[in-house]
Amino acid sequence: MSNSSILLVDDEFQVLEMLREWLEEQDYEVTTAATAEGALKLFNELRPTLSIVDLRMPGMNGFQLIHRIRELSEAPVMVLSALSEDADQVRGLDVGADEYVIKPVSREPFLARVRSLLRRAAAPEESASHYRDALLDLDTPTHLVLVKGQTIHVSPLEFKLLAYLVNTRHRVATHDELLSEVWDTELGSQDSLKWYVSSLRRKLETSAKSHNMIRNVRGLGYQYVPPEGP
Repeated sequence: MSNSSILLVDDEFQVLEMLREWLEEQDYEVTTAATAEGALKLFNELRPTLSIVDLRMPGMNGFQLIHRIRELSEAPVMVLSALSEDADQVRGLDVGADEYVIKPVSREPFLARVRSLLRRAAAPEESASHYRDALLDLDTPTHLVLVKGQTIHVSPLEFKLLAYLVNTRHRVATHDELLSEVWDTELGSQDSLKWYVSSLRRKLETSAKSHNMIRNVRGLGYQYVPPEGP
């Protein structure tokens, strides 16, 4: 029996019931909500291991719900939405989602992404470490990120991605390597990797001004580029 609890949030009854059936067949403990307001109350009461959130709902929408969840917890959040525009995906990841999945979804890929997020949630904390250069200050135990002394708010997965790029800064980290080591699954999404890198760039380089901190090596991967000097 799995010890993982999952909160499903969607205003479409048929979608809720289908996803609940898939998840309960895997022995997950599932709670559902049809509104973001109801989901937030349940999240406060139950503190689920994973939340799966639709975006288009009456009243408080999914973006607002994820933002509120992030104020309370670093537990993983998956967006499951029919909104497929780039801007929606970027916004979903920016407010704190760990994965963005576009409806309609098939059973096995959906369950694979659920397993991936739950593995990451259960992974032990990385060993204590600290990195500092002329722009970036990165503290692993506290997940603190500073750019030029300014605190940058990043999601847990964004932090893990940034830390990996910093640790491999002397070379290019390939797409497959990042999906394997950061996402901890061979079923990681190239689109998710792209959006997380894009999100990190916006957050970091707004404070770093003209310095491009994450270099894209077309067709190969990404590399963290420290500034010159101490």
